[in-house]
Amino acid sequence: MKNSVFHCLCLAASALATSPLAASSLAVFSILTQDAPAKRNLKLHAFVEEVLRSNLDAAAQRFNVNTAEAQVSLSRLFPDPEFNTGVSSKELYGPSKLESPTQFNVGLSWTLELGGKRSARIAVAQNEVKKAQAEFEAFLGELRATAAGAFADALKARLVMERKQKTLVGFRELVRLNEIRHAAGDIGGIELTQSRVEARRFEGEVYAAEADLQATEATLAQLLGDAQIPVAASGSLDLPPCSVSTDALLVQALKRRPALAAARRNLEVTESQKRLAKANRWVDLGINVGMNHTPAVIPTGLDPSGSPFPAPANKSNSLSFGVSVPIPISRHQKGELIQAESARSQAKLQLQAAEQQTRAEVISAVAQYEAASRQLAAYRSGILQDSDKVLEGIQFSYKRGNASLLEWINAQRTNHEVYLAYIETLANHVKALVALDRVSGQHSSLETMAP
Repeated sequence: MKNSVFHCLCLAASALATSPLAASSLAVFSILTQDAPAKRNLKLHAFVEEVLRSNLDAAAQRFNVNTAEAQVSLSRLFPDPEFNTGVSSKELYGPSKLESPTQFNVGLSWTLELGGKRSARIAVAQNEVKKAQAEFEAFLGELRATAAGAFADALKARLVMERKQKTLVGFRELVRLNEIRHAAGDIGGIELTQSRVEARRFEGEVYAAEADLQATEATLAQLLGDAQIPVAASGSLDLPPCSVSTDALLVQALKRRPALAAARRNLEVTESQKRLAKANRWVDLGINVGMNHTPAVIPTGLDPSGSPFPAPANKSNSLSFGVSVPIPISRHQKGELIQAESARSQAKLQLQAAEQQTRAEVISAVAQYEAASRQLAAYRSGILQDSDKVLEGIQFSYKRGNASLLEWINAQRTNHEVYLAYIETLANHVKALVALDRVSGQHSSLETMAP
């Protein structure tokens, strides 16, 4: 899909300095501020890779895979044999049989599983591993999208702060000009005071923007699992628009989206559990092997008739073997089979629902991306340049006394709002691109938002 979004993303601009926004803002995404040397300056691709390695939630999710893998080795175990020993015969009433020897026994018993229980159990455990891995990949996909969105928010916050700083410079220039004109008697004190109010109000806007930037950088640090050292986002929001094919994206999504893979693995687990439930209905055989030992009897005297007493007897060792077969009365109930079949039917419906949801999300993501692209194209058609020209014209006229203070302030505010809307459109365009990657299982945009 050479003309699709995945290849078009690789044509992103190398730096924001070439965009229209750079012409009217401070240096964007270049270096960290001088007052925060402890910040880590990361590009998007490096940031996302580090998030996938060090995020605490991801580390916790990995243990689900380890647990499932450990269960495979447990499922391979055979039933443990049992060793038994004891007294099989001891005469407790001496007069009935004087000097009767005590008999001892020792033996082993073992359960022989029938019906393929062990192989079915192993299959369930192996499918559980595949399901855990698929769920972990789905979690990483969502985490990747979350990290990319947070990174875009940090880039946007920096642009907003720099735009407000630029506007503040304009209002301070107005104050400086009005102070000169007021000293010359060209304007009254009201105009000077009003210009100072606007400048101070924008100082508050700058402080709020700086706080927002710090909050977004703290969010990036939290995603990395270390909230103590903020992360400064480095990159560009100014990405070129790309042609998007809904059908091609849908094919990719149904084939590669991790959430769908997890749903398919869940269906495989329920199918293997159903086979295990059927195997469990077979009875198991109990095999017993033992040996009985009777010690020798040595006469110690003679009875009244002159015969040796007690009666002599040689020692005896006898082997015993037996098989026990349970009577499968409990097999008349089919609760386990019903549960397994219900779980399988539920998993099948969940897979169908996930596929339908994917289709809907792909259509929605494409629509949102195309809308964001059209909005961005509108700004790139000359809105920014026209807004700058209007502001410059009003400022020139005001300096010559041909425009009012209110006209300057309104032009400055309008220009500021236009640029803020442009920054919002840039961020929405990037987030729409990230959403396309998330629903389709691709990660192309992660390599385009950095110079």
